[in-house]
Amino acid sequence: MKKILLSVIVILVFSVSSEAQFTVSKADGTPLTNGQILTFNSIVYAQSSLALKITNTAPNSINMRITCQSMTNTNGQLMEVCFGPDCYGTTAVGDVFPSSGSVNILTGVVDNSCHMFNSDLGISTSVPVDYVFKIYQIGDLGSQIGTPFIFTYRYDATLSNTIVVGQNSKSVILKSTSVNNNLDLEVNSKSDFSIYDLSGRLVLENNLDYGTQTIDVSKLTPGLYLINFVNENGDTSSDKFIKK
Repeated sequence: MKKILLSVIVILVFSVSSEAQFTVSKADGTPLTNGQILTFNSIVYAQSSLALKITNTAPNSINMRITCQSMTNTNGQLMEVCFGPDCYGTTAVGDVFPSSGSVNILTGVVDNSCHMFNSDLGISTSVPVDYVFKIYQIGDLGSQIGTPFIFTYRYDATLSNTIVVGQNSKSVILKSTSVNNNLDLEVNSKSDFSIYDLSGRLVLENNLDYGTQTIDVSKLTPGLYLINFVNENGDTSSDKFIKK
């Protein structure tokens, strides 16, 4: 009888430990599903940063880690990952975050220290930049236990050139996305603009009045740039252009 009872206890403990004891959501509380692909079309911090919340649903505290399982069209040198007290400026396949130890989350507590930001346009702009991450729980011996949470952070340059985060999609229109010295615009609503280079560095900013406007980009080095607009109503949009 004791052997049977012990076996039942072992099975119950294994069943509980093999189930996911945490949930993952975006910073705004939107729940994420295992295997989900989160896609971004920008390398600008405000638009491509990903902040996650990990909630402990177990009856006891849990220890968590994150690892990069794979990456595509990138070497990981421009992917920042933060988890726990530390941030890491580069990422490689097999990297574990934090690099030593784990992040302890008390029962019922939400940890919001997980943050990621990609500023790599990719080796080829015709192929998405993918990072596959695994969030998982570890036991007392440091080995993975339970069901991991796997998701993909994707930067896709092939998405629509203009991505709007507001209601007015026609505030500013680029007349050409390949220019020499001047970037010609049709401004339908007074807006502020900011231009970023491939590394996410702000290189130029100013405001635009209503009507046909021109931005002098002659001093910019040749390459691909991203320009952000914010109109009077707070609506935002982004465009890519090439300085020849």
